[in-house]
Amino acid sequence: MKILFLAANTGGGHVKAAEAIIEYMEENVPGCETELIDALKYANAGIDRLITGTYLQTIRKAPWIYRKLYYLSEKNRSAAALARAIGGLLSSGLAGLFTDRPPEAVICTHSIPLQMVSKLKRAGIINIPVIAVVTDFASHSFWCLKETDAFIVAHEDVRFEMAALGIDKNRIHAFGIPVSQQFTRGNGANGSRTYGHHRYNVFLMGGSLGLCSMQETFSALLKIDRDIGITAVTGYNTKLKRRLEQIAAASGKDARVFGYTRNISELMDKADLIITKPGGVTIAEALVKKLPIFFMDAIPGHEERNARFLLESGAACWLPPGARMPEALEQILDSPKILQSMSESAAKLARPNACAEITRLVTDLIRKKNGFQISKVGIPGTVNIRSGQFAGINLSEPKAVRNAHQG
Repeated sequence: MKILFLAANTGGGHVKAAEAIIEYMEENVPGCETELIDALKYANAGIDRLITGTYLQTIRKAPWIYRKLYYLSEKNRSAAALARAIGGLLSSGLAGLFTDRPPEAVICTHSIPLQMVSKLKRAGIINIPVIAVVTDFASHSFWCLKETDAFIVAHEDVRFEMAALGIDKNRIHAFGIPVSQQFTRGNGANGSRTYGHHRYNVFLMGGSLGLCSMQETFSALLKIDRDIGITAVTGYNTKLKRRLEQIAAASGKDARVFGYTRNISELMDKADLIITKPGGVTIAEALVKKLPIFFMDAIPGHEERNARFLLESGAACWLPPGARMPEALEQILDSPKILQSMSESAAKLARPNACAEITRLVTDLIRKKNGFQISKVGIPGTVNIRSGQFAGINLSEPKAVRNAHQG
């Protein structure tokens, strides 16, 4: 079984979601072969630089413009038509991925690749299951393409939103945003958290690019009159890392600063709360770890909608900016009942089995396309598949025998 994953490099979350599913499939589905492609870069490197560069510069220097464009595109049919047209123009650049050794399904974790693949399906160039994984706690018209066989969304509320936009609700599955299996293990994911009886560890992060008001928040944490440990992750923003390290050294407080790291799960296990921006994948990871979530900033549009969802669910709070932040942080740390309630709300929203559910659905779609009877794939947390042939593999044989046959 070969599965193609298509993402776009407009922030790390889309790639992390794809990597999480790949990790699970390769560990749990015998003979599974996966490939992850940056669709924009593959189709047209020049257009990729233009789109991703414009996006990053806009959210850094003129976020109000991005906010206006986001909400306008959400309601304006001509904007959705323009997105489809752009996707259609770029789609020919992906055609080569489906010729020599075509995949049996394609999973898109970004709406731009989904637009491109949908055009190929409309044109009859491909005829395989297309799965969209929405990595936010909100829907958007750009995702709503009739050629998509299944939509994976974060929550039932998002499922209702997407259905209201005209998508058949039977094709929308509220499995949650996929996270790496690292996050489903460890102290944070197993058992409940308790507050009020120990020194708190505060985890601060701003996404893979280290955007938002991290320096201001870090400085505020150093000013509060409480005995706390501070861990900050700046992602790929090396300049910010150096600045925070200098501030920490001058403060004499217990503060550690990391750049990009793959040890986020371990750092979350050691934390008692997280201060971050509301990126969909970061939120999903924190929910699985049952962490109270505090927002310091948000990219306009999709992250603002993520924040709204979490606030209404009781798992998150906004931090006030500027001089009021240290006092607000002290009040938070002095309120163990509030932190406990937020942790319990986070646990209710957590979807630790998203990768398993997505894997089951994808294999079922492939079986249906190939004319096999639909049943459950043999993966943890689901009913075992009946003995027989699937994608050229005899699942009734021991794994060592299957590997020998494939060799």
